[in-house]
Amino acid sequence: MKLDFVRGHMGGNLIILLRGEQIPEGVELETAVKLMAPNYLHAHEAGILYPGSRPGEIEVKIVEPSVPCFISACGGFTQVLGAALVETELGNYFGVDTNRNPVEAMLLTGCGPTELKIDTEGQKALRIKSDMDCFVRESYDSGVGAYSYGKLQYMRAGKFLVINADHFEAAYPGLDFVSWDRKTRDILQTIQHDFMERTGEIEPNVAVYDWHPERKGDLRVVFPHYVQDDFFEPSCGTGSVALGIAVLAAGELNQLTPSVDGSYTLNIESGGGIEIGGPDITALEIKVDAGSVKSAVFSHSRVEITAIGVAMI
Repeated sequence: MKLDFVRGHMGGNLIILLRGEQIPEGVELETAVKLMAPNYLHAHEAGILYPGSRPGEIEVKIVEPSVPCFISACGGFTQVLGAALVETELGNYFGVDTNRNPVEAMLLTGCGPTELKIDTEGQKALRIKSDMDCFVRESYDSGVGAYSYGKLQYMRAGKFLVINADHFEAAYPGLDFVSWDRKTRDILQTIQHDFMERTGEIEPNVAVYDWHPERKGDLRVVFPHYVQDDFFEPSCGTGSVALGIAVLAAGELNQLTPSVDGSYTLNIESGGGIEIGGPDITALEIKVDAGSVKSAVFSHSRVEITAIGVAMI
């Protein structure tokens, strides 16, 4: 097969975009997983794209390689696709009106419609806002609340295991959230295995955070989803939304002052590598009502298209 692709990243979260009509029916999953391998295009997720029923509407299948499986949502994918719609020929291909500002597109994902609004300058995407309301609903439907393992209390936010690094360190002194030594990985893997058994989740999704920003953020995070295979995401859109849900449920969001409409903006430091925190900022805007997140929109400070070409497999 010869497959057109666009490759990009959101703060180190590597994404490839593929055109669905070029992949034979029935082999979409295995084809995308093969392309994400290090010997091919090397990525954390892939988005397979199909034209919707109207201009600017895109049906998507999102592939996760570690299980492997199709997943319902991926924030990094939405950000990279938003940039690609403006900066490559994908916008024309899917009938997106790139003369508007902001440029708008509607993604039909596994969890529901996901709207993109893209601020532009010329042919450059300056800021991409991803509406993640469907993922918020999915997370609450799956379950949100506190869990414990030994001395550690952590949070479930839908399919995500969310751990406050200070609590983690207090329960298991000597952990290393910079180099992730063997001790740290083994303990996290054990907790993750327990979490997945208790919740029935099959996808490995982990966020480790603290309230000790090093730059202009409110908190910092890393996403060590599958440490036994070195599967770390420096940035993660769904993980950032899950983090917002978790810190609200844990009673930690009161460290921030809400806007007059009851919304909060969390500036989350991430990106660059496997260490907690990083040089980039994920801006997560959430609206809260009756103790729950009702809506979430996020954008990332560094989204880049890095390659356009043809893959041969």
